Amino acid sequence: MLRQVFTCSAAVALVAVLVGSQPVAAQDAEMGMFGTGPDRVCSVLLTKRGDPVLEKSADQAVYTNHTYDCPEAVVAEVAVVEPAAPPPLPASGVVYFEFDKANLTPTAESTLNDIIGDIKGRDLGGITVGGHADTAGPPDYNMQLSQRRANTVAAELVKAGIPARIVTTEAFGETDLAVPTPDNTPDQANRRATIDFQR
Repeated sequence: MLRQVFTCSAAVALVAVLVGSQPVAAQDAEMGMFGTGPDRVCSVLLTKRGDPVLEKSADQAVYTNHTYDCPEAVVAEVAVVEPAAPPPLPASGVVYFEFDKANLTPTAESTLNDIIGDIKGRDLGGITVGGHADTAGPPDYNMQLSQRRANTVAAELVKAGIPARIVTTEAFGETDLAVPTPDNTPDQANRRATIDFQR
């Protein structure tokens, strides 16, 4: 809706205050908004000082060029989305080793990567990696082998970005079997490293 800000010569005194009595060159003006609250108008030619450009008509009436009522501002409501809760932390993880080996197989690497994906970025109190061996071979050798297995897993955790200060290792040798077997019995279930998490 077109709205003139000033429509009579009585506004001349205000014109003198706003822009002075001299006409304003077009290159010195730009479109903008003038006024505040319900009296504000949009698409008004403004001077570089921010004053409205006014003109006199033949009958000495004073008016602004191209003044329109401003539309009411529309404030969009933004839905607040709560971040999804992380999945529950697993109680522990297990990585298995080949006979008399402390290096990770491709299957063991995949399992360990899944475990790392579950715990990375979590606020953990600590991680304990326990190395284990089966009963094949001398007990003292199996103790050393189980420590090497624990060290291998711990090193991979740290390499993946888990803070080294929260990772500890333990060696159990053949003293904590997952599957009880007689002495000198190879068993895949016992050749493992367990990973336990403290919250």
